[in-house]
Amino acid sequence: MSGRTKRTIYNITDIGLWIGMIAGACLLLYFTARPLGAWEWTVWFLFLAAILLRLPAAVHEIGHLLFGWLSGMKCAGVTLSYLRISDGRIGFTNPNFAGAAEMYPKNGKGTRGKVVLFTLGGALFSLVVGGVFLALFLVLPYSAGLLFCGLFSLPCLYEGIRALLPAELPAGKTDGAVLLGLLKGSPEEEVMLRVMRVQGILFRQPFSKLTEELFDIPVVREDLPAYHALLFLKMQWQLDSDLGAAEQTFELLKSLETYMEEGERAELGRYAAVFGGDFRKKKSPFEGVRLLEERLSAK
Repeated sequence: MSGRTKRTIYNITDIGLWIGMIAGACLLLYFTARPLGAWEWTVWFLFLAAILLRLPAAVHEIGHLLFGWLSGMKCAGVTLSYLRISDGRIGFTNPNFAGAAEMYPKNGKGTRGKVVLFTLGGALFSLVVGGVFLALFLVLPYSAGLLFCGLFSLPCLYEGIRALLPAELPAGKTDGAVLLGLLKGSPEEEVMLRVMRVQGILFRQPFSKLTEELFDIPVVREDLPAYHALLFLKMQWQLDSDLGAAEQTFELLKSLETYMEEGERAELGRYAAVFGGDFRKKKSPFEGVRLLEERLSAK
C-alpha cells in the first residue's frame, strides 16, 4: 500500500471520527432530556473555549510526559496548546502546531521499551481521560459540570483513537506509525533508537564512553532528522579519537544541507540540544563544530 493511499485512508477515517464526535455531542444533549439553561450555555461556552485552546491535544501530550517519566525518561521540552516550555522558560509557539513532548532516557538501557511506552502514552492517556469523563457523565446524577465532562470526553477519545492510526503525514508520523515501526524494527525507528541510546549514555557520561557500534547507521532517507542528529553526535564523538574522520562527517553534514551559519541552525540545533551535548556540564552541542571550523579554515 502506497503512502498516498495510507494518507487517504487516514483522512477518511479522521473525517468519520469528527462526524462521530459531533453525533456523540448531540446524543449527550438528547439524553439529558432537559432544556438548556444558563449553566448549560456556560458549559457549552467553556467546552468551545477548551477546543479553541486545544486542551484535548494538551491532555495527549501530558500522557506522553507521564508515561515517559514512569519509564525513566527526562523532559527536554514540551509544547502544550499555544505554549512552549523548555529549560524553565515559557513562551508562545506556532499556532499551527498542536503540541509535542520531547524526552530523552537517563541511561542507555532498555531504550526500545522506554520509547514504546512514551509513544503509546499519549493515546492511552487520552483514551483513559475520555473514558473516565464519559463514565462520570453516564453514571452520576446529571449536573452542568458533568455535562462538560461528557462533552470534553469526546475530543479526548477522538485524539486517542486518531493518534493510533498508522500514517505518515506532512507534519510527520503519527504515534501509531512510530509504534508500528518500533515493533517491526524499521530502519527509521532504528536510527531514532540509536540516537536516544547515545543520548541516554551522554546523560551521565562523556562522549569518550561511546562505542563505534552505536553509530552503525541503517540505510535511511537522507532528509530524516534523526539521521542528521546521529551524524552530528558521531562527529562530536570522533573529535576525541579521529579528527580526520570527524572532518569527513562534518563535510557530509554540510553536503546534506543540515549545517548552517551561526544563527541559522535552528533545526539541527534543536535536535542537538535534545539528543546531544554533555548534559552534566551543559556544554554547547556546537562546540565540536566550532573546533572543526577553525581547523578547516587554517588549512
